[in-house]
Amino acid sequence: MFNFVSLMGAFATAFSPPVTAQSGATPVALMSPSEARRVIIGCGLPDQRVSVSYEQDMQEDVVWIAADKASLPESTLACLAHASLKTIYYVYFRDEAEQKRYWSVYSKVGNEVEVAESKVWLRGRNLLGAMPLPKKGMLLADYAKAVEVFCGIRPGSLLVARNNEMITFAEGGLGRITSNGIEGAAATTEQFECVMKVTAAADLQSHGIFFGFIGNAAPNVR
Repeated sequence: MFNFVSLMGAFATAFSPPVTAQSGATPVALMSPSEARRVIIGCGLPDQRVSVSYEQDMQEDVVWIAADKASLPESTLACLAHASLKTIYYVYFRDEAEQKRYWSVYSKVGNEVEVAESKVWLRGRNLLGAMPLPKKGMLLADYAKAVEVFCGIRPGSLLVARNNEMITFAEGGLGRITSNGIEGAAATTEQFECVMKVTAAADLQSHGIFFGFIGNAAPNVR
């Protein structure tokens, strides 16, 4: 199975500029498992239901919530989704039905947070009002090219619309991950970040548009 999250994380890391004293950026420190557990419990769960364990397949610590006879209210699931995003720890339920309910809420909350944060990023650079938006009757291919041009990228070199409902990355557009970082990419670090922020702020999901990797669109990792 293609691991979309891991690959996006790899590219986010590779495209991220180094933090320096001059940049003024503050590195994000990952919470300890005990700290993350406290945040999750803060959503109103009993201590004994929440545990943190290292998952070999994911190669990271994740939060597990034990099964219970009563289902959690949607407000609690939303709190857990926000807590997951805040702590950067995935939350999983032992109860499969509860997990499905949670993923639905997490998807909605995650999208809302991403849209809001991307708008803040763009507004801070005076780009929000000028960014391209998908419009009714507009070909998705034209929107994708408009995003590239807006971010200073040669049209068609990074994004490609497979149809009027799906945008993915052009073959070779992301370059390849090497020991020296990204090589042969169609966009610089800043341009790539611009594309991700613009498409996120446009809330493509609300327009019924999928944006991401599909099939063998995944780039080479060396």
